[in-house]
Amino acid sequence: MRLYIKSNFQKKITFTTRELVWKMWFKEWHGHPITYSNVGDDEMLQDDFYFGVKFDKWRFKDGRWNHIPYDKNDPWNSFSDETITLEFEKTFITEWRERGEYLRIATTHTDILTVDKRAMYIMAVEVASAIDGLISEDDKQTWMNVETFKELHKDILSLNYDQATDISVKELERLKPVRDPLWAEEKNLQEEYIAIHGERVYDDEDDE
Repeated sequence: MRLYIKSNFQKKITFTTRELVWKMWFKEWHGHPITYSNVGDDEMLQDDFYFGVKFDKWRFKDGRWNHIPYDKNDPWNSFSDETITLEFEKTFITEWRERGEYLRIATTHTDILTVDKRAMYIMAVEVASAIDGLISEDDKQTWMNVETFKELHKDILSLNYDQATDISVKELERLKPVRDPLWAEEKNLQEEYIAIHGERVYDDEDDE
């Protein structure tokens, strides 16, 4: 799944990665803090609009996740590994030399569990609200403000973690974890970009 956000990017995000994750899923469930994995820190989220995160369901204490189909030879072929990534659309392709006009929120798979779809929608709402952005869910064909987006998806946004999980466990019986072709496409585009422009050379200032 993919969502896009456009803005003049004059405002900065002020919340932290942890605060965002707590809103996307939860802070604590029956005394157990959320288990998650992420790439990017507070500085990267706030300054570069970059953050990738997944709720590590298989490590969490909620027994409802004990029976997620899991292929040890290909862990991404599982809804346990649903990374939700926020970034400018050209950063990966160009190795951060260009960023593109729009922010993109994308998931690992084309169809995702309700518990992660809710988290993705919350990320879009929080980020767009922070930077006065508009949201597109049809590949930038049309745009809507945050309130319209919230109203459109109120059925999912109104769910709490337990309600979303109950729905998701049932979805595991019929949904197939099909990898979004975006990631293979971007890898090919990155290779083409590097063939033309060469590998990025990082100087000491970039490393700091």
